[in-house]
Amino acid sequence: MSFVIAKQPIYDRGGNVFGYEVYLRSKNSSEKYPSEVPFSKAAYIVTDILVEYGIDRVSEGKKVILNVSLESLLNKSLEILPKDRVVFDLNPSEVPIGDTIYKKILEKIKDFKSKGSMFILNQSLYTSKYKDLINLSNIVEFYMKDVKREKVTGVKKYSKEVLISRIETDKEYRKAKELDADYFEGNYFSPPVVVKNAEIVPFLKVTLLRLMSSLSNAKSLKQIAEIISSDVGMAVKFLQFVNSAYFLRRKKIEDIQHAVSYIGLENLKKFVLLVALNEYLKLEKPQLWKKSLIRAHIAEELTKRHSPHLSEKAFLVGLFSLLDEILGVDIPSFLKDLNIDEEVVKAFTGENSSFKKILEISAQLEEAVNRDPEELDKVVSEISIGTNIPEIELVIITKEAKERAEKLIRI
Repeated sequence: MSFVIAKQPIYDRGGNVFGYEVYLRSKNSSEKYPSEVPFSKAAYIVTDILVEYGIDRVSEGKKVILNVSLESLLNKSLEILPKDRVVFDLNPSEVPIGDTIYKKILEKIKDFKSKGSMFILNQSLYTSKYKDLINLSNIVEFYMKDVKREKVTGVKKYSKEVLISRIETDKEYRKAKELDADYFEGNYFSPPVVVKNAEIVPFLKVTLLRLMSSLSNAKSLKQIAEIISSDVGMAVKFLQFVNSAYFLRRKKIEDIQHAVSYIGLENLKKFVLLVALNEYLKLEKPQLWKKSLIRAHIAEELTKRHSPHLSEKAFLVGLFSLLDEILGVDIPSFLKDLNIDEEVVKAFTGENSSFKKILEISAQLEEAVNRDPEELDKVVSEISIGTNIPEIELVIITKEAKERAEKLIRI
């Protein structure tokens, strides 16, 4: 799960570098976005690199153009960037946003502009629906293959400048100049230059650490709701999760505080962690992630029968059981870095024999249910003898675990 941080210059009409667009690209192709990274998280990863390397070093003293989805603007991670050096390239939201969130986004844009930031509006947002965004933006971006003269003329009527990107040939460049574009970008001028090779693991680890630390320090359900609400993408996915078929409810839950109260403090950390992991891992290796989820639910249900107070930890044991294959990490070391409970870690070092046994049984059942009914019957029969859990109960636990895993991956 690796990718690169790349940069590409944007030129003005005089041939001078206006700034450098800094973005994520697949390690195998500088033309492709790395699918394992949610786009809403890309801005935070690039921000970390800019802080680590220094914005002047990356941008060579010019402005930095940073791609952000609309909801990403509300995340506090962007606050650390020098506003007068950053141009935010606005892209559509990855998740549905209502009027309240949209108004907050507009206020954030106004705030950043007052501090010196500029805004580029992606062509997909150049519609009457987003007239407020058009008014607040400095530049509107069109892709070379899509741009039309009437579009450029329309933008100029708003007294906005125009960027034409994805220019590949001299002919396209001359056409872009004829269309009266103000800025130009594309491989014709310069292909993307790699700033840094990176792995998803460190950034996923930081995300989880911040989340777990914040939840641990929260004194009330209200504070936890505020933590989740601070990341709009996470908040929307969390509500989708709580309202999904994963839970059985009679009435739709429409706000974070209600959702937090519904789930309860006991299960909240587990579910928020699960949602955060799901966002990254379901895209990269969905089958392995699905297997992990099935194991987690089986381990939890089996533990409830003899040690209900340990069921949450058993869930985590199952959830983390394939991280070595998914992320290429050493599981005990990875979990220690995340400050995961020591008893969960010991399940993978062999020091906690109870959790180790639960994991072995969960893995057997998970593998069997993913093969065929006859195999499941055979495995269930053997496990039933050793655990004194009725065969029918083991079958129900296993099949329900598979159903719940499939529902979560679809969120």
